[in-house]
Amino acid sequence: MKRKRTNYNISPNNITELSQCEIFVFGSNLVGHHGSGAARTAYEKFGAQWGVGNGPTGRCYAIPTMHGGIEDIRPYVEEFIDYAREHPMNRFLLTRVGCGIAGFVDKEMAELFQDAFGLPNIAIPLKWLPWMIRLNGSCFDRPDAAPDVINEKVLHELSKRYLYEIGSGCRNRIPNIHVRYTCETGKFRYTGLENCFFFEDEDMYVWENDDKWEEDHNQDMVEYVFQDECKGRGFATRVLFAGVSTNIKDSKGQYIYTGDVISIRRRDGSFYDNLAISTIPESKEYGFMLDNHSLCLSECKERGYILTRTGTTFYKMDMSEYPLQSVQSRAHELNMLHSRQDVLMSRLTPNFSKEDWEYSVMDKLGIEFNWDK
Repeated sequence: MKRKRTNYNISPNNITELSQCEIFVFGSNLVGHHGSGAARTAYEKFGAQWGVGNGPTGRCYAIPTMHGGIEDIRPYVEEFIDYAREHPMNRFLLTRVGCGIAGFVDKEMAELFQDAFGLPNIAIPLKWLPWMIRLNGSCFDRPDAAPDVINEKVLHELSKRYLYEIGSGCRNRIPNIHVRYTCETGKFRYTGLENCFFFEDEDMYVWENDDKWEEDHNQDMVEYVFQDECKGRGFATRVLFAGVSTNIKDSKGQYIYTGDVISIRRRDGSFYDNLAISTIPESKEYGFMLDNHSLCLSECKERGYILTRTGTTFYKMDMSEYPLQSVQSRAHELNMLHSRQDVLMSRLTPNFSKEDWEYSVMDKLGIEFNWDK
C-alpha cells in the first residue's frame, strides 16, 4: 500500500495493512457486531473483538456511532482523542467514522473530530480536511520555534520531543534546525531536524533516501527507537554530528556552524586568528571561549567584525569512538592550545587521519581539502 506524504496527516483511502505502531479506527455499534464496512475490515483483518463496540481491541479502536445523534457520540470521540494523546507513539488511522451506515455526513463528523486535527499521531480522512481547515485554520502547518542556542544536549532533547514526527515523517511542527554531519566518506553533509535525524544515547542517525546507503541501514535501531518499521522513511545511518547552524554568515556568505574555526578581523585592522566557535554556557550564546573571557558571535556581528571560516575542529575523528568528543570541548581545546599544527589540521577537515605527520604531508603536497561542501 503506497502512502502519499502531504502537508497534513492523511489516512489512506484503502487500508489493507498496518505497521507495528498503527491503529485502525472505525465506527461501530455499542454491541460490537462488526458485520459490514470498516467494522468488518477491522474484525477480519486487524483483530477487532466481536462484542466490543467501544475502545481498543486487537490493532483497532472502535467508536460507537449507531446509537443516536451527534451529542450521543461526542463522549466516545473525546475518549478516543484522550486515548491517542496518552499513546503518542501509536499512529491512529481514522476512517470516515459515522459516514457509512450510521448516516452522518462528512461535515458533521469533521466538526465532531476537530480536536483531533493537529495531533501528530492521528491521521484524518482526506474528505474531512476542508472542513477541519475551516474550523481550525492552517496553523498546524507552521513549525514550532527553534531555541535561540543549540548544542548537542538540546538536539538530544528535541529529537526525543519530536520522536513520533521524525519516525512518521509528519514534519509540520518540527522546528527548522540545520545541522552538519560526516561519515566514512570524509565529506560534510547537511540536513534539518524536519528531514529528519535522531539520536540514540550519544549516537546520531540520519534518514537517507539514496540506495547507496542501504548497506549501512540499521533496521533494528529504527524499530527499537520508534517501535515501528517506519516504512518509506529511507535508510537510517549512523553518522558523526559536526555542528549546528548559527544562522550567521561569514565574509564569503557561508553559514557559520558550531565547530568552525574563524579568523576575526576587527575595524582597527587587528584580529583574532583561527578561533573555534561553540556555545558559551554562561551567556547562552554562540561564541569563542578564550582563556579568561569569551567573545560572543552576536557581539562580533554588532561591531562589524569580518568573520572568515578557515577550517573546522573535526579532525582526527573516529567512527568507532563512543561518544564522540563534544563540539564545545573540541573548540575549547583548540582555542587553549592554538598550536600551528592544530590550525593546520583544522583546515584539512573533516578528516579521520590519526597522526600529525599525515596532515603535515598533505600540507607539503599542497592538498586543499574542500571542507565547506
